[in-house]
Amino acid sequence: MHFKKQGLLSRAYWELLMRRKFLLSSLFVLSLMNLSVAYANENILGNAQNYSVRVKSTIQHAFFEDDAGTHNGAGFLVDEKKGWVLTNAHVSGRGTADVQVAFHSRNFINAKVRYVDTELDLAVLEIPTNEIPPFAISAKLQCNNVKLNGAEVAAFGHPHGLTFSASRGIVSRVRNYDGLDWIQTDAAINPGNSGGPLIDLESGSVVGINAMALKKSEGLNFAVPSVPACKILNLLKEGKSPSPPQLPLIFGTNQDSEEHLIVAKLLSDEARQKLRFGDRLIKVNGKDVDTPTKVRTLLRGTVGTSVLTFSRDGGIIEFDFQNQPMNEVLKREYVLADGALISEDAYHDRVAVDQLFQIHSVREGSYAERSGLRAYTQIVSIDGAQPKSIENIFELLKGDSSKSVILQKWSSKDTELYEYLEVSYWPFEIRYSSDEQKKEWSS
Repeated sequence: MHFKKQGLLSRAYWELLMRRKFLLSSLFVLSLMNLSVAYANENILGNAQNYSVRVKSTIQHAFFEDDAGTHNGAGFLVDEKKGWVLTNAHVSGRGTADVQVAFHSRNFINAKVRYVDTELDLAVLEIPTNEIPPFAISAKLQCNNVKLNGAEVAAFGHPHGLTFSASRGIVSRVRNYDGLDWIQTDAAINPGNSGGPLIDLESGSVVGINAMALKKSEGLNFAVPSVPACKILNLLKEGKSPSPPQLPLIFGTNQDSEEHLIVAKLLSDEARQKLRFGDRLIKVNGKDVDTPTKVRTLLRGTVGTSVLTFSRDGGIIEFDFQNQPMNEVLKREYVLADGALISEDAYHDRVAVDQLFQIHSVREGSYAERSGLRAYTQIVSIDGAQPKSIENIFELLKGDSSKSVILQKWSSKDTELYEYLEVSYWPFEIRYSSDEQKKEWSS
């Protein structure tokens, strides 16, 4: 009995010893794995420091979408041979900004705004290739649709002036918000992060371009997905316009069912004849789609006939339309009238109805402001004539005499959408700018 008990104790001791050794071995393996992950993350973020840049832009005369002043953000090199840098459109401005970029531990250099997207908060900058430092590398973009839900990511940038910093989090999901696809993440995106890379910490690939955080919220941050950015870059390399298409309809959303391709407005006679309100778009040129961003990404770079397939009452409707890209933001013409910037209306659906031109901004303290010209209003007429083009506005404003300008603005009344006011404006210095020609007149 004594020997039997002693044997049992020895076996129990042996089993305890083995379990202890297994636990220590597991902890050692886990420690090695954690060290490996930490080393991998350090290497990934070290690479990010070599391709990320600081971006500084100064805007004196702002388009409707921009704010005048100096803005600081981030960007990252995507093609060292061409000197292309990706950033946000709200960082670069949309055509009238002076832009500079700086690599880590380097001075700022001048940059040219190469492309600004009319749909996505995305811009491509171009810098002289001989100004790119030897340590700089091009970021690796994730160009295929992959499942990102739950992926560990780092938002890289310069939050509140803390340059070349990373904040860690996970991707909640890729969701449609305000009609666009966004990557939702709880990785902190603060002022200064905008335009920087959102990096997958497993692959090291850039999956998005940091863009914004919802105000009065915590952990609700958004980045532009990299997939449409890849297509834009490829089209630019091919010498094609990467602008989104001019669709003959506008989509609505059912938030309960999360449907985003419901026909809500028809903009052409052909569309009105063939389509009905409430039709659901399900395919573009035979490929399945479920968000407006995917529709436009598929149609970017295509010119000519495209086929849209809709579902209606259990049946299928096919609609052919002639696809053309939207006008590029950087090619839009404008008039500078004593501190007021006048260009095409920023609201595309209103253009189709009113066909008016808009005062995008009025510089504070300018003669235009003193004369009564107001930002965000539309020009109805100049001396009784409705302008037909931006160049026509330049011609109508010229001359050594006071001009009667009738403006349309949002109404403060409950019963009317617009109200109108007349301004007596005696122009002093007018400048017309376009890619083809530049004209200037002053009294």
